[in-house]
Amino acid sequence: MIMKINTRKILNQKQQTGSSLIEVLIALLILTVGIQGIASMQYQSIKDNFDSSQRSHGAWSAQELINRIRANPTARINGDYAFNGNPCNGGIPATYCADRDGNGAAVCTTTEMAAFDIWESICPTPNQAHNQNQSQLFNPNLQIICADAPCTANSEFTLTLQWRSKSVSDDNVIEDADDSLKTEQFRQVFRP
Repeated sequence: MIMKINTRKILNQKQQTGSSLIEVLIALLILTVGIQGIASMQYQSIKDNFDSSQRSHGAWSAQELINRIRANPTARINGDYAFNGNPCNGGIPATYCADRDGNGAAVCTTTEMAAFDIWESICPTPNQAHNQNQSQLFNPNLQIICADAPCTANSEFTLTLQWRSKSVSDDNVIEDADDSLKTEQFRQVFRP
């Protein structure tokens, strides 16, 4: 039995051992594009997670303040909760109306309690371990408006809380000249 060997096939196999430089470069290019895509998704995920945390904290802070306004009817009727600005700029209120450092709370008037409620709801307190940028929200701005002048026991209030965020593509974002930071807001109209 005579076997015929295909010499052409053997020659081709010997010439095609290993990868060419072009094949290696193409594989590296595909790998690089994939890694860049994964890194971009990770960055976006971290940014969106921070923005979500800020939104949650903003909504929680606003609801906390609304409940405190409802709990202090005398200050509400006197207009002591009327506010416009950054509540964290003034620092800790002169009268600290809560327990801290093992000391009991000061006896506060309704006006002092209103000022303390605004500050404590939005700004970090000495009892909190996280003290970032003077506030838990980045550059907060709070506006509380009573619809009636003077306020009554059943007046309607509008609470607007704004903060700066790195959010890029949200529907509820107010555009600024600076493309890196946007102003986000939480607004609620309520009647005590």
